[in-house]
Amino acid sequence: MSTFGLRIGRLLSISILAAGSAYAVPPAAATAPSEEDAAMIQRVERDLGMVFIMPPAVKLDPGLRTEADAIAGAHLARMHTLVPAWIEEERRLQAGADGKAPSGAVHYAVFARMLNELALWQLAPGDAAYEKATLDAIRATPAVCANAGHDRHHDFLTRIVRVQTIPPEARAAALATERRLLEAWGKPHPAPPPWPNPLPQEAGMEAVVQMRSGGARPPLALSPVLASLLLAERERYDSMPWPTRCEFQRWWLGVSLAQGRPAAEALTAFRYGTLITAAERFGDAFEREAGTAPARNKAAASAAPPDYPKMAARFDVTGVTRVSRRFDAAGKPVQASVTERRIQVRGIRGVRPVAFEDTFDALAVRYALGGPGVAPSASGPAQAFEMVWDLGPAAGGATQGGKP
Repeated sequence: MSTFGLRIGRLLSISILAAGSAYAVPPAAATAPSEEDAAMIQRVERDLGMVFIMPPAVKLDPGLRTEADAIAGAHLARMHTLVPAWIEEERRLQAGADGKAPSGAVHYAVFARMLNELALWQLAPGDAAYEKATLDAIRATPAVCANAGHDRHHDFLTRIVRVQTIPPEARAAALATERRLLEAWGKPHPAPPPWPNPLPQEAGMEAVVQMRSGGARPPLALSPVLASLLLAERERYDSMPWPTRCEFQRWWLGVSLAQGRPAAEALTAFRYGTLITAAERFGDAFEREAGTAPARNKAAASAAPPDYPKMAARFDVTGVTRVSRRFDAAGKPVQASVTERRIQVRGIRGVRPVAFEDTFDALAVRYALGGPGVAPSASGPAQAFEMVWDLGPAAGGATQGGKP
């Protein structure tokens, strides 16, 4: 794969970068694509098509499978018109003085836009009836977390499996909503809800840590599988496979509702907790491609300034993450989380790039837990600082930076 030719900048403490331009639906491509653009279209559509495959091994009612295949086919047909228009628009916006745009940068900008549409779709709510049916389905059966498809391309599959758990009399309305949500791709989007703070996995794992130490137990018990993994084996959340993490998110949704959290907030938290972001979708694939895959224990704290993630460099992801952390009596950081994300991505304009907003989360938390000297000292048990990720002209790795 070609790279953008960008080098790693330094971590600085600066204000938010300028917002993107207005997001609009581009006109359909006016001319037949060049051979190069035709190949680009094929690659983007191939990757998108993987999301909408319904594996034969998945047990679905025949009528539901037929409906799902029709919905997927209609959406891919729409994208066959949109993708060439996105490429044409990106070439125009990225054109240099010679009127040309580098194909690598155009491809990844269009790919990023497609990935963001996937993420916005995962977060988008339906009408009141759809939201209630979805919440009831998630609470009622573990089947909503079944994953017989590709680990990182099961967005559509999980939605259809969830629809199958909805009472038959409500399925037609649910499928109509699924069609409407897909038809929103490429159009101006309402602002997605903010990221939960703390994330549901952070809040849930904090409850697990209390249980491990004999503290208070939540109002809803862990399933036997989760209890074995988290209490007996002391597994980390991020080391569990997606279906198990989804089951954890189901458990925490139930806990949240039992604690009196509004249903809409709990469902939004579940959607963020199971969101397939770019970081989730690709894992360390870009690092492996570059021969720099991290050690297996990716959660280990490190005081060393983090290198710029290869995926972030490829997609031109920049911006700011704000980190909050707590210290014990000895001044050792014992907990850290990202509390704010202000991220920009080439090709995504006028809407939050939610598919990439957590790109730097794991590195920022790992860095924050590396030691008391990682960022400027602060009085008291808590501290917040910012890390700025900038693909600038400076060579070398990232350096320490922060603002309490």
